[in-house]
Amino acid sequence: MCEKHELAMCGCRCDLCKAYAPNVEKDDQRETLSKMWHKYYGLDPSIMDSCGGCKSNPSDENCPVRKCVLEKKLDHCGDCKEFPCGVFYQRCGSFSDDAKKDFDMGEYNEYILAYDNETRLIKYKAIKTEMLNG
Repeated sequence: MCEKHELAMCGCRCDLCKAYAPNVEKDDQRETLSKMWHKYYGLDPSIMDSCGGCKSNPSDENCPVRKCVLEKKLDHCGDCKEFPCGVFYQRCGSFSDDAKKDFDMGEYNEYILAYDNETRLIKYKAIKTEMLNG
C-alpha cells in the first residue's frame, strides 16, 4: 500500500502535498494550501516554501521525527516498533472521524489528506503485520 507512494519520514504523503517541489512545478497551490493549514490546523497562513521531501532535501532539518527516523535507520515511523510515540505525535496531522464530520471534505481530500499520517501508518502497520503473520 504505502510503498507505492512518496512517504515522508512521519508518514505524510509527499506526492499529495501541494508544497512538494514536483507538485509546485506542475501547479503552484501553496497559497491555497497555506489557507487550508490555517483553517484546519490553526497555523500561520503565510506562503510556505517548496519542499523537496525530508528524505532528500528537508525544508525542516529540525524536525524531531526526521531526526528519530534517521537515528533508527528506518524508512518512516511506520517501521518503528514504538510507533506511535511522543516524537511522532509532535508531527501528527490526523483528525478524528468525529472532527471530520464538520469539514468540507472536498477541501480535506485535496489539501489535508496528505498529512493524515496517523491513519495511514496505522493501516501500514496492520498490513505489514498481516503479511508477516499470514
